[in-house]
Formats: sequence, C-alpha cells, structure tokens
Amino acid sequence: MKGEIITRDLIEGIVRTSNAEFLEGTDKKVQSLLSLAIENLSQKIPYINFDNSYLQPMNELLTGGFTDISSFTYFLAIDSSQLELNTIRSDDKWKKLKARVIYAWKNRKPQKKKRRKKDKDLEITQSKPRDFDPSFYNIFSLAEDLQKNMTEYLSQTSIVYLEGKRLRIVGKDDFGTNTQIVIYPVFSNYNIYKFYLDKKRGFLSINNDLRLEHLDEKLEKVGYIYSQMIKVFNVLYSNINKVLPNQLFIESLLYNCPDELFVEDVYQSFVNIINYLSMADVKNFKSIINEDKNIFNDILCGSSALGYKKFLDKLMDMKE
Repeated sequence: MKGEIITRDLIEGIVRTSNAEFLEGTDKKVQSLLSLAIENLSQKIPYINFDNSYLQPMNELLTGGFTDISSFTYFLAIDSSQLELNTIRSDDKWKKLKARVIYAWKNRKPQKKKRRKKDKDLEITQSKPRDFDPSFYNIFSLAEDLQKNMTEYLSQTSIVYLEGKRLRIVGKDDFGTNTQIVIYPVFSNYNIYKFYLDKKRGFLSINNDLRLEHLDEKLEKVGYIYSQMIKVFNVLYSNINKVLPNQLFIESLLYNCPDELFVEDVYQSFVNIINYLSMADVKNFKSIINEDKNIFNDILCGSSALGYKKFLDKLMDMKE
C-alpha cells in the first residue's frame, strides 16, 4: 500500500467484500471431514467419540473479519481425562529423557569402534511390533491418527501436514485455491481449553467463553460495525505488515475503544478509532480473553507491540 491514501472508497470497499457463502461452504466441508475422522477413531479409541469432541472456530470465523489471507483455524476440543493424563505422562517421560541425555552427554567417555552387525544379527535384534495400548495414547497420537484418517476422505491433490500436533490442510480441489485449514487438538473442560505448548512442554488454559461474552457485549452495544472494524483492521494490518495480525489482539484493541466511536458510517468510525488510538495509552488496554492482563503481556495476544506501532504510524501517514 506504499504511496496510497486511505479513502472512504477504500474502507467501504473492504466492508462490502462478501465471502459469507464461501465461508459457510468451507466450514461445512471441514465439519464433515472431522466427523468422518472421529467416527473412524471412535472404533479404535474408546475415549474419543462424538459425545466428547467438537470443532470450535477460533479466529476471524467468529467475528466476520475473514480476509483473503485468513486460514480456517479451529480447536478440536476433546473432553477426556484419560487422554489428558496420557499426555501429561508422556510429557514427564520427555523431561526425564532430556535430563538423562544431558547427564550422559556431560559424562560421556571415548567410544570404541563397534563391530558392524551382519544381516543375521539384525534379524535377531529387530524389534517386534507392539500391540496398541490405550493407556499410552496421547494428544500427539491423536494428531497422527487424524492425519491418516483425513487423507482417506480427501482427493489426491490435497495434503495434510502434521506440524507438532497442529494439522494443516491444503487442497484446491477440495477447498479452493490458497485455502488453508488449521486444526489444533486441545483438551476441553467446561469450555476452558487446555492448549499444549510445544516449546514450554506444558499446558495453557484458554477461557474462550469470556472472549465470546466480551464479543457479544460489544456487538450488543455498538452493533455489527464492531465486526466490520475488525475486518478493516485485518486487511490494512496485513497489507502494511505483510502478515495477518493476532486476532485476539485486534479484538481486544477494538473492544477497549469507547462505544461512542462506533457510528453507523463505517468510514467515520474508522477515522474516529484511529484518531483515538493515536492518543490513547494502549498499554492499559485489557485482553479480551484475560481481564487480568493487558494486550501486550498476554501471551494469547502474541508479540504485537512492534507490529502495532508500525501499523498505526503507517495509518496516520496514509490519512486523507
């Protein structure tokens, strides 16, 4: 958007762009795909079934702020104490293994050259396949099985990537060109999601109910203009920073803006909001999903400080 000016036509054009039919159709396809995969898994895993699992949209799908570069991001919520316990156990084993490896490395001795085993030796020492044991089945096992199951119901041009425990699906024939589906298996307990952090090897609790309450509250007070502003900010931010913003950050940013800034005129609302943000102390804005934290120290809102500053500075330069 270098050299461009933000005009009324630009803002109104962003809002007019409708992708509701595409969103609804793709969402139904994803729901059907996961239903088939869960039905298959329920025959093998006794604590995975339709009654204790559901697919929850988590990003712009919730607010109507979907853009051309948005992905269809979901939590596959599983309410299973056994699956959670198995995952915690596997995490403990990983920590112990890591400690043993570090100790062994620090206390290693010079290695003698070993005799290379003959084919006969290899046949004798080859491990036998183990029977399936549900007590060792964890969230990583679930992600692997979902990958295998979903590929059975997709065309040969589609690919299901397994990235940690995140599943990413791309396939123009099944979903459309440049469409990406992202699914995170998580634990669910009374609508509190427990998301496993690979880097920290632990769980992060996410109160999505609080987020939904705040979204509904703002929509009730200011109307659909709130959702329209989320979409406008998503499009402008992604054009300026070349990456889509963290949605919890954008939702929080606009949620904290005074209600009187949101008027019926979408362009005037946009001008009101960016003028307000240019003078506001955003560090005091509360996270929409965690009232005890502000938007810059809530891990769920991402590392947004630098991207936000660049975004706002650019917007102020581009004003008419």
